[in-house]
Amino acid sequence: MLTVVLAVAVALLAGVTPASANASGCTAAYEKGAVCGTVGGDGLYVDWVEVSRSKPDWPFGENVCDYQGVVTVYNSGGSRIYQQRSGVHAGCVYLVGYVDLSVGSYFPNNSKITLSFYEEGAYQGAVSFKITG
Repeated sequence: MLTVVLAVAVALLAGVTPASANASGCTAAYEKGAVCGTVGGDGLYVDWVEVSRSKPDWPFGENVCDYQGVVTVYNSGGSRIYQQRSGVHAGCVYLVGYVDLSVGSYFPNNSKITLSFYEEGAYQGAVSFKITG
């Protein structure tokens, strides 16, 4: 099973939660809403990831426009060892924009995988997981 530790940072607070097989979590997004991510795989193998951005607003939500997801993996020393960007989803969707990426790779023990979300070229937030085997 994919053993991962979820690291979610909101402002100056950080929490760590263990997860298994498919790990998921959310963090506060720029201005409002959330950036959420899910990692699917087994052990040190990452099969796929999903990153999303939600924009709830009372009494209605807002559009998520011209968005892109990025998956980046860092080794235990902090060096980037993998990065993949989705294409830009042109146009707008209501309330939540989703990006799914196929990874299909093994990574070294104690690597950190970060799922980032960009809207109209601007960074909206990220969620990170620690990969252990």
